[in-house]
Amino acid sequence: MDILEEIKLLFASLPSGAARLKTIEDYYPTFVIRNTEGVGVAIEWDKEEAISEHFANAHFFSAKMNLSGEEKNVLVFQSFREDLRNEFACVCAQFVEPGEDGKNRFQLINDPLSWWKRWRNLLGNTILDKAPYSVLSEMMTLYRIYENDKTAVWTGAKSGTHDIETSTNSYEVKSTIRRYGASITVSGQFQFHNPKPLSLFFYRMEESPYGLCINDMINNLTTIGYDEALLEHQLYTMGYEKGASARDKKYTVLEKRLYDVNDDFPKITEESFAGNAIPNGVIQIVYTVDLDGVAFSVIKD
Repeated sequence: MDILEEIKLLFASLPSGAARLKTIEDYYPTFVIRNTEGVGVAIEWDKEEAISEHFANAHFFSAKMNLSGEEKNVLVFQSFREDLRNEFACVCAQFVEPGEDGKNRFQLINDPLSWWKRWRNLLGNTILDKAPYSVLSEMMTLYRIYENDKTAVWTGAKSGTHDIETSTNSYEVKSTIRRYGASITVSGQFQFHNPKPLSLFFYRMEESPYGLCINDMINNLTTIGYDEALLEHQLYTMGYEKGASARDKKYTVLEKRLYDVNDDFPKITEESFAGNAIPNGVIQIVYTVDLDGVAFSVIKD
């Protein structure tokens, strides 16, 4: 029996808990696990670093787990798709294979994110609805507003009509990493329609080791009193839970613009149609606006 065959056998027969793989030497402790989150494999890890990454149907993370009667720090690769467990076992076998003289295991425990990135590039990663720079720009705007108005709430994190709401104003945030042009996509006929005054922040950004990341903005926001538990929950719902490497991607802001979404701003709302009503059968309107021809203010810190 080889590693893959044993993993498949344990995936099929293990009722719950953990079972040590016998096809891998004791020097490289390796376990098959089954719990309410699905099936997977775990290896002992001598670090307490937080890791949490997602494939479309699998989760790669660090945890504390009771194995062989002892609580251990482990790296876990797990999937909830019971119907694909044999296919998932093939990736698990590659994950736990120690390699010649333990070379693979040494590389994995010393740089687990490199393993994750290789498989992410191969299999894809569909969990994130918003790019890191988009989330970062919304958090930057939230910081700017919340610093002076403690009624500000990050509503975009839970798919609100606008990204930030206060008791008196609404704010939409758009960002790009393109060096030229300022076109934005508007999703829905209600995004630029609001009973309260509405403003649009536009950011032009680029990835840089000297910029800010999502984790930086968590610290900045909590420093001025924004609820950390709420912030973490909001990020979790967007696929940016604690330990996600995307939270460490840094960006600098090349340009910041502020637009007043007034009657002169190019937009599509109910008032754009005859009778001030969207035609029957039209359930959503998605359109592109070129901001370069619209009056704006330059934001300076």
